[in-house]
Amino acid sequence: MRRRMVLVGVLAMALSACGGSSGSPSPSASDAGSPAAASGSPSTLPASPAASEVASPSAAPPADGTSTAVCDGISLRKSPSSSGAKVRAINSGTSVHVAATVSGTAYTAGACGTSGSEWLKIDKVGGKTAKSLYGVTYVYAAAGFFQ
Repeated sequence: MRRRMVLVGVLAMALSACGGSSGSPSPSASDAGSPAAASGSPSTLPASPAASEVASPSAAPPADGTSTAVCDGISLRKSPSSSGAKVRAINSGTSVHVAATVSGTAYTAGACGTSGSEWLKIDKVGGKTAKSLYGVTYVYAAAGFFQ
């Protein structure tokens, strides 16, 4: 039970840090806020996976396939750059269709994700086309926040 409480605390800290470091631009939204503290006794908490079972994003998801966001507040942008116009933010578990993996500006990840300069060129979000959702053929997201 003590191990579970420690793991829940570590996961809560990691989730609140998903916005990236404050010293450099991040492709994810840093204003998403921190998760509310869990209430109730530890015995009422859902079972948490062991630290070794928590998914970590790969450096570059495969091009022309489906990837899933592993962090909350990931920005979808009009260009593969942290300074590109933000179209929308998506949350953990959102599925995207990757048309290609492209090089872009470097980004720094916080506790959730990995830093890099590879970006996903996305044509579908949650099964709907980027064109129908946002009026553009493609949106871009930092690859380090997907698996």
